[in-house]
This record gives sequence, structure tokens and C-alpha cells, in this order.
Amino acid sequence: MKVIFISELADKGFIEHMKGLGTVILVPGDPRLDPRISSHPDLVVTIVDNNLIIDEGASPRLFAQLDALELPYVRSSQPLKNEYPYDIAYNAVVTKYHLIHNLAYTNPLILQHCKNSGKTLVNVKQGYGKCSTVLLDDRHLISSDSGICRSVRDLADISILPVQPGFVELEGFDYGFLGGCSGVIDDTVVFHGDLSRHPDFHKIKEFIKAAGKKLLYFTDFPLRDIGSILVYQADDTKSKGSETTEYKKHVNIPIFISHEGCPNDCVFCNQRKITAKTQAMSIDEVKEQIKSYCSTLDQETFTELAYFGGSFTGIAASLQESYLSLAYEYKQAGTIHAIRLSTRPDYISTEILERLKKYSVDIIELGVQSLDDNILAATKRGHQVSDVYKAVNLIKTYGFGLGIQLMVGLPGDTKETAVQSARLAALLQPDFVRIYPTLVIRETELASLSLCGEYSPLSLDTAVDWTREMYQVFLDSHIAVIRMGLQPTELIAEGKEVLYGPFHPAFRQLVESEYFYDLIKKELSLQKDKLPACSRIKIICNPADLSQVIGHKRKNIIRLEKEYGIMKMQMQIITDSRIKPLTLELISE
Repeated sequence: MKVIFISELADKGFIEHMKGLGTVILVPGDPRLDPRISSHPDLVVTIVDNNLIIDEGASPRLFAQLDALELPYVRSSQPLKNEYPYDIAYNAVVTKYHLIHNLAYTNPLILQHCKNSGKTLVNVKQGYGKCSTVLLDDRHLISSDSGICRSVRDLADISILPVQPGFVELEGFDYGFLGGCSGVIDDTVVFHGDLSRHPDFHKIKEFIKAAGKKLLYFTDFPLRDIGSILVYQADDTKSKGSETTEYKKHVNIPIFISHEGCPNDCVFCNQRKITAKTQAMSIDEVKEQIKSYCSTLDQETFTELAYFGGSFTGIAASLQESYLSLAYEYKQAGTIHAIRLSTRPDYISTEILERLKKYSVDIIELGVQSLDDNILAATKRGHQVSDVYKAVNLIKTYGFGLGIQLMVGLPGDTKETAVQSARLAALLQPDFVRIYPTLVIRETELASLSLCGEYSPLSLDTAVDWTREMYQVFLDSHIAVIRMGLQPTELIAEGKEVLYGPFHPAFRQLVESEYFYDLIKKELSLQKDKLPACSRIKIICNPADLSQVIGHKRKNIIRLEKEYGIMKMQMQIITDSRIKPLTLELISE
């Protein structure tokens, strides 16, 4: 699905024409911005590597349109104001290879992602970089800004056509920008207005033709700046794992290789304590594990063999081959349906991926933990964020499914860095994520740091709060969160191998209960004028979400009664399978 973002103040005939080229989202005015340009898409939306980054303070009407179309997006925080340069954070030129903007004011999420992904950062004085530039493709630009033209001319891999400034209307200003009235839809460069009136029309037309593009403009009104025409290509393909939908159950056969392949001990880690395995399973033990699991499974169960507990691709190549050839044998026989493994980002290479592809591995999970270099250093991970980006790029190039594991509450972590790590992870578009709160395990460096007061684990309430915000990032991005919190075992319990930290056997339920409580409060705020007179409030949810809506030990019900004065007799929670999971409806009567 092709999605076209246009200012709601664009020419009505133009809007109707765009509806024939794709699904149109009309961007409403933002009261934080100058009213003359407040509905310009490029002031609150940036498309980066086919990710939608939207300012979290943008109009609710914009988010309502996105949600109605079930489009994934990543919210970012930026204190926008109605004066330059405090309105330019999202007005950047982003290509596959470059970020061109006044970098002092670039939105931090956009800037960090572009740095991490190895794009060339081009600092220019012009803050309205996107408005000032017609972006034909990754290699061809048109701009009326002399500073942008000078800076881009020095880049060997970009051709730029300088044109005269002006000749574009923008109400309340002397003139607008050519980039602000243009966009590219498929292979056609579209202009909002009559491009033929521009003095450089013929140069522009020939440059567009040389770039292999077509040209579309509208002669019944002059060129008018509407804040760019942004085009997003939604992914209509099935996500990884969709092949499992025909099965009623999904089972992982866990094979723990217990710290094998790890080059060092991270401060938080003791896999031998976590997995209760002091050494890797032998080939015979793996065979017995598979036999034991499969004896209880039927043909309606999708079965994965999963190598966990260490960095699989860091173990000796010969041992990898032994494990993989055994898994491949069972997969070929139809005993198992998929193979997954976990490893470190810096233990991914073309040679390694060729080996995994040879043995039909399906999914690779990366132990990312954080996307903040300072936190990675403090935890002695031994790799950097750039290693994560390189690994993800390679894994996707080879066509493997991708999982990302994140931790919350590591040394140096804050709520801001944890949520920013989630946002950056979402921009990498993994197929799923896992989120683990940091626990202090016996015989780890973190245990020593805790004892001497150099590290304080998060409280349970704080860990739930931070994780809830990370969870929201992935819900917005349509990325599955397949686990939150460590799986309780005989050893993974407070007072046993877990010394301190936010351990709870129902950690996911705590997080999702907080998510639903926020959702209920939001719905109540929308109906606040009706509440004093209503005699009953109906909360309707999917049956699968009932316990989370009620809350752990009825916490949500108790809080609603206390905070809103809603007595138990006034509140009715109803399940309805027609309600989409993780959503609800609230009716006041």
C-alpha cells in the first residue's frame, strides 16, 4: 500500500488526484507551530529507511488516520515551537546513504539512527532541508539553497541541480520552497502547482528525465509550498512466522549451549546459573531432548529447535557444524519445522551466514541488550551499536528472520535511554523482540557492584513502567514482543540464583495491565463530560485480554474505583471476540 502524506490545506483538486495514486493521509494543523505552516507534513513526519517517524505531540487526528490504516510508526519526542529553528527537527533530507540537515537541530532519533547505519552526515546551514530540496531518488537532488548545493557538490555519489530561489507561493512569506511543493510517487515527480511557470522549468524537466523519472504538475494554480509530499510504501507482505498459522500450537525445543562462544563475561551474565547447565549439551543429549519433546507433540504443533544460552556463532566452526547438521537432519525429516539460534551482533559475518543458510537456519536472535554505546561499555558487552546495525543488515540481506533481545535497567540506563533503544530497535524492523529486566544473579560482576553500592537494580514498579513504554513503541511499530521477563524456573526465582532486581513470575501481565490501565484512562478522559451523569461504564475487551484489563490482583479495578470514584456496581467488564486484541472500547451510559 502506497501512503501519501499531504497538508490538509493542499488544493482540493490536487488531493482528489492524489487519491487515485495511493492512500492519502491529510496532515492537520499543529497548534505548536506557526499557523501558516502548521499542517506541513515535513515538520512532524520523517521517512527514514522506509520507517515512519512521527512526532509524539502531533495531532491526534493524524494518529487516528495512521491507526485506521493499521500503519506501523515510531513516535519520537521533540519540543517543537512556532519559531525557527525550533520547528525544523524533522525537516531533513534522508536518503539511503546520506543525512542532509542543520545537524544541531536534527531530531535525536533520526540523527542517531543515521549515524548508526553509517550514512554520511552532511551539515548545512539551512534548517528547512527537506523543503529546500526536491529528492528524486538517492542519487539525484534539486535545490534552490546555495549552501546545500555547495555541500552536496563535494559528494561524488550525488548529482544536484541548482535552481533559482523563489517562484513558489507560501502564504504569509515572501516565497516558499520547490521541495515543499513536490514529492515522488513511484517513478513520477509530482509538483503541487504549475511548474511550467518556473524560470528553470526546462532545466528541471531535463534533469528529471535524465534521472529516469516522469513529471506531473498542475497548470490550474501556481506552485504552492504545502510542506512536501511524503510517500511511504507500507509492507503488504506476510511477516516472518506466518507459515505457522496453520498450526494450533507452537513449541520450542530448547538446546542450551551454556555460555559457549561468548568471548567475555558481561557484568550481568552467568548463563550457567540462568540455564542450570554447567556445560553445553552433547549431540546425544540433543537427540534425547528432541526425542523427549516430540513424543508429546502432534501434527498440529509447529516445532522449532532453538539453540539458546550462549553465542552460537562464536563456538568452534566444527561444533557449529555438528549441531546444525543434526538440526538439519530432523528438519528434512519433518520432525521439526524450523531452526533458530541466538548470538552476539559482532559474531555475524558473511562466512557465518553462509554456513547457517547451508543448514536451513530460519531465525537469528541478536543479544543487543541496549542501543546506547555508553551502556554497552558499562556492561562490558564488547561490541558497539554499529556492530548491531551491520549484523542486522547482513541478516536481512541473507533472508533470515530476525529477533532482537533488549534489557532494561542495565548500569547507566535511564527511562529515556531504554525507550530510545526501543525506538532505534523498531527502526531496524525486526520480526520480534524480547525484553528482559536486569536481574542481579549470583556470581556475576553485577552482584559485586550491587554489594558495594555501585549499582542499584530497578524496583519492580520502575521496571514495569519503563518496559510498558518500550512495549508501546513496539505495538505502534507492529513488532511482536514475544517475551517480557525471564522464564521462572527452579533457579530463576528471588532468593535463589536471583539476588536482587525486578523479578516477578508474571512480569508480562504486570506490564500489559499497566498498558490497559493507561488505555482506560485515555478513554475516560475522552468521555469526562459524560462521567458525572452516567450510571454505568462498560469496558469491552477481547477475551484474551480480560485478566490484564482487570489487572494483577484486581489492581486496575481498585485504582479506577479510587481515582475516578467509579464504584464496583457502576463498572462492567465485558468480553467480545470481535474486539481486536490489545484494544478496548469504553461505553458510558
